[in-house]
Amino acid sequence: MAVIAIKVAVVGGAFLLFGQANALFSLSIPALMLHAGLLLAIAILAMWPNVHGRIAVPAQESASPETKAPHIGILLHSAARYDALAWLLTGGRERVFRERILSFAKLKPGDAVLDVGCGTGTIALLAKQKVGPNGRVEGIDASGDMVARAIAKAEQAKLPITFSTGTAQNLPYKDREFDVVLSTLMFHHLPKQGREDFCREALRVLGPNGRLVIIDFVKPPHQRSFFRFHRHGHVDLDRVAINLEGSGFNIVERGEVGTKGLCYLVAQPVSSMPSPA
Repeated sequence: MAVIAIKVAVVGGAFLLFGQANALFSLSIPALMLHAGLLLAIAILAMWPNVHGRIAVPAQESASPETKAPHIGILLHSAARYDALAWLLTGGRERVFRERILSFAKLKPGDAVLDVGCGTGTIALLAKQKVGPNGRVEGIDASGDMVARAIAKAEQAKLPITFSTGTAQNLPYKDREFDVVLSTLMFHHLPKQGREDFCREALRVLGPNGRLVIIDFVKPPHQRSFFRFHRHGHVDLDRVAINLEGSGFNIVERGEVGTKGLCYLVAQPVSSMPSPA
């Protein structure tokens, strides 16, 4: 009810501003632009919870009773709508936003990269450009809709990337196959057991001196959920670090991304860490 009241207040304030805009600009082009901007902001505030609720659904609700699997987490559907919302919520600067996220992975030419929870493939496409022709990028997502769009985007960009449908808890790859495993804005979709399973699977598929990079939403203290960029979920970074250490990782770096309430964490297998002198 509090959220509804706030939204009603926003709408009322917008109409008040409309009246002031008419008086100031007499419905000139600046006034029309102001109206359009305010209407867009109101639409996002009013529709985002409902739209996101249709995009993100519990995996077990989307499956038949015969195909239900425990601990899969939240599946995202409506891939085209997801891309449109990502563009809108980054102010048309999605590439800059994704480049910022990917910078924490410190990819090098020739790296073998696995993007877990790859979504529509935007991060994987950028990763392939960084690792070059001698590098390898694969993406995996539990949503067939997302994977289909990712494949189409890779074909359009003429980038050789393999996308597969599968879960983070049961990665269909060989042991020690990748140099880097990415989890960008995916970890919070997993339930508790699923997070632990993913940590173990990431350790298994990482090669010597490999690294796991997790970037996700962290809820700021004392901030109401209405004002969060992302309303669906967040992670406790300290708890994530504990899960990783319990799975055989050492935390080598962590901090704030600097935008959208995101934090990052970089971990390496204990076996790849230098022995103390």
